[in-house]
Amino acid sequence: MTTNNPPVRTATETDAARVYELTNKFTPGLEASFEEFEVHFCSLLHDPTWFVAVASEQNSLNGYVAVQDYGRALRGSFSVGRIHDLFVTPNSRRSGIGRSLVESAFAWARERPAAMILDWQATPESVSFYESLGFVADFVGDFPEFPGFTLDLRQGIAR
Repeated sequence: MTTNNPPVRTATETDAARVYELTNKFTPGLEASFEEFEVHFCSLLHDPTWFVAVASEQNSLNGYVAVQDYGRALRGSFSVGRIHDLFVTPNSRRSGIGRSLVESAFAWARERPAAMILDWQATPESVSFYESLGFVADFVGDFPEFPGFTLDLRQGIAR
């Protein structure tokens, strides 16, 4: 396991092309053209309810994470958020990059104005990664083959 992880930083507009390449590796055959993607990507970077971070090393991106804060419900005192994407290039997996990206998402969630319940779904291949971080997979739901995970920051407990 590599211990010298590339730094994780907040994405910038200049990352659009490289993040587009990563999203196409994550989900081959994206329907959006680069031009459409770039407009949307840049809008998310300027939206305070979104956080996008990248792992970069020597002008190369090795992964990214995208997180959204949906905000508080009418009757709730807490916010609900979702990790939409977490992707690490296959050659960079098992190097700590995924952990660093997830930790950056968690740090962002902890800094939100309202305590947050952050959830996400995992691919079957990534379940063991989240379990190695101490999370327990929830296989009940609409897509049991893509189990859910939750970080409940109302009490600081992971479920």
